[in-house]
Amino acid sequence: MEKHIWEEEQQHLNGVVEKLKGHIEVLQLFMKKQKGELIEERQSVSKEFSDLSGEKGMDFVTILPTLKEKEQRYIHVNDVLSKLELLYKSAYFGRIDIEEEQLESLYIGLATFGEEKKGNIIIHDWRAPISSLFYENKLGEAFYQIPSGEMVPIQIHKRRQFKISYDKLLQILDADLYIGDEVLQSLLTDTAKQKMKSIVTTIQSDQNAVIRSESHRNMMVLGPPGSGKTSVAMQRIAYLLYQYRRTLSAKNIMLISPSDLFNDYISNVLPELGEENVLHSTYYRLYKGMKHLPLATETFYENVERLQNADLLQGQSFYWKNSNTYATHLIHYLQGLEIVGLPFYTLSIGKKVFISATELQELFYRKYTNLEIDFRLKKIRNHLMPRLREWKEQAILRRYEELRGVDQYIGDDEDLMRQSKKEIEKQYSPLHSAIEELGFVNIMKIYTGSIRSMDTTEAKEVYELTLQQIKSKQLFYEDLGPLMYIQARIKGIDRNLDIKHIVIDEIQDYSFLQFKAIQQLFPKAHFTLLGDKNQVVHPTEKDQVPRELSDITIVNLNKSYRSTHEITDFMSAIIKQENVRSLGVRGRKPLVKKVDKEKQLADIKTTVDSYYETNTSFVILCKDMASCRMLFKKLKNIIPSIQLISQEQKVYMKGILIMPGYMAKGFEFTTVLIADADQSIYAGSYDKFLLYTMASRATRNLIIFYYTELAESLKLIPKDLYHTEILK
Repeated sequence: MEKHIWEEEQQHLNGVVEKLKGHIEVLQLFMKKQKGELIEERQSVSKEFSDLSGEKGMDFVTILPTLKEKEQRYIHVNDVLSKLELLYKSAYFGRIDIEEEQLESLYIGLATFGEEKKGNIIIHDWRAPISSLFYENKLGEAFYQIPSGEMVPIQIHKRRQFKISYDKLLQILDADLYIGDEVLQSLLTDTAKQKMKSIVTTIQSDQNAVIRSESHRNMMVLGPPGSGKTSVAMQRIAYLLYQYRRTLSAKNIMLISPSDLFNDYISNVLPELGEENVLHSTYYRLYKGMKHLPLATETFYENVERLQNADLLQGQSFYWKNSNTYATHLIHYLQGLEIVGLPFYTLSIGKKVFISATELQELFYRKYTNLEIDFRLKKIRNHLMPRLREWKEQAILRRYEELRGVDQYIGDDEDLMRQSKKEIEKQYSPLHSAIEELGFVNIMKIYTGSIRSMDTTEAKEVYELTLQQIKSKQLFYEDLGPLMYIQARIKGIDRNLDIKHIVIDEIQDYSFLQFKAIQQLFPKAHFTLLGDKNQVVHPTEKDQVPRELSDITIVNLNKSYRSTHEITDFMSAIIKQENVRSLGVRGRKPLVKKVDKEKQLADIKTTVDSYYETNTSFVILCKDMASCRMLFKKLKNIIPSIQLISQEQKVYMKGILIMPGYMAKGFEFTTVLIADADQSIYAGSYDKFLLYTMASRATRNLIIFYYTELAESLKLIPKDLYHTEILK
């Protein structure tokens, strides 16, 4: 970079940082003063209005809005201050010189910063419409869309990238056609050392189209490992929060990801972009939050472990319940229940019948006919509540008389009435809950009925297995989709109308029915779905979410930025994938080494010593948790810092880790060691996809150990794509 350009940009940065510093100091003084005044006012109000009776109460109501307004002002200024402090660390990352009516230089950063009195914008938020030009990856004629929808023509004369730390200019790159690999790769290398971070400085044009898509568009983003799907989704969330800030907030958006551990891993991304974290959940947690579905169910990871050693019937049952055929059948089956066959429980209190299943049938099919199922059930609930109140009142009086009849003194009449109410409320609580939550509908019978009604040999076998599981009070993970869909569709009481947008990561792990259940639970939400059909960790086949879903735009990303060229070529060869374009840096070829079982620990220790450095990440992967636990037990004495990651883990940890391969999906590590790549272990037809997923976690180094015979899918990889000895 020419010296005069560097000096000009450093001088510009100095001026911007000085202005940021001045604004921050002004706001800090305001906050300090405002905080003191608020504390003083609260104490004064608390002292003056300790008694809110009479006129005091009226005065309190009058003063409350003023106090609330000041508090909201304090929160707003604090939010502005946080954004300025974020900019102070790194004011901007890009510059474009554009010509509309005149030549103008725009600096792009994480938030907007300007001088209000002069109407001058010094830094443009990366999400602003005009900032989209920075990501167009070309010079010359371009267009950007203004809020009215009009496309404004523009000429781009220059694009420049910066790496900045406070008031220090560390790097300048002129990028005419492509936003620099050098910056991107340095950021991606850092990512593998810690939690996922924002790489908004290096968004590519295909990713930019996804990020800036309208909020009402449902999108399915498909791409190989390292194509930036999760990072793009987080930046899409930040974009939506900026673009629709008047109608959308963090509490209106939900991210559904594979695990709580992964949620922690990505927890820094939105704050780095100057936004609050959105709601996080997992599919399993959504199920656990539903009312009146009390049976215990295995988790996703427990499901993977069980199916690795499952018999033929369990494998068939998993596929059958996750098939699009069963999903379609269940949807039609539930529609048929509007006419006939909805099963009810008889509700009782003690030995006394409160309402019989027959009477509930009468109400549903005769009194409240011609309504949607959930509306009919809510009508029944409203019908039963007065009866419940009457029963409780009578029970309280009976209990009161019983207590009055006790020979010894146990309290005055008021005490006895209070005691009677307390006892009856407790006694009637389960019945009240059942009515309130529409628990008089037999969801399990609907579920088993939907299976049995398909009337095939396979359906009968699945039906018998499902009955056994219900009797044992322990359901399989594949039962979640149907049960959640039935519960949400029939009752409608678990629906959330506040969520406006949902991002689902690893969509290939979901069945069509699971996705339909989420749509039922969040009927107001639009969706961004992320996935890779090849990153499959389940050992059993299942139908994937159909790409032909109504109102869904499919976006295919085919560039991989995460791993070195050598790792990308190797992992693509596992599944014979040819359409992935690697934009990674050059590095070492993966190591595939036959290891003496007796020297296993020594070889792992040598590998850790050779590849692990402070502030990098190193993971040892085995196929299942039992193997990980066994190896961890042996290794912890010779590698004291090693940490075992289990499904109970909630907080992401750095350093030397060991975990099952299926748990590693979504994470990035500087070095990956697959410790058990034998054919005897990875013999299943879908195990090649698990190995592909495991290998794709590595950004710089991939090491594969085997002891007897290399797994078939790895044995077929051309030998020029790897080496067999550690390269010093």
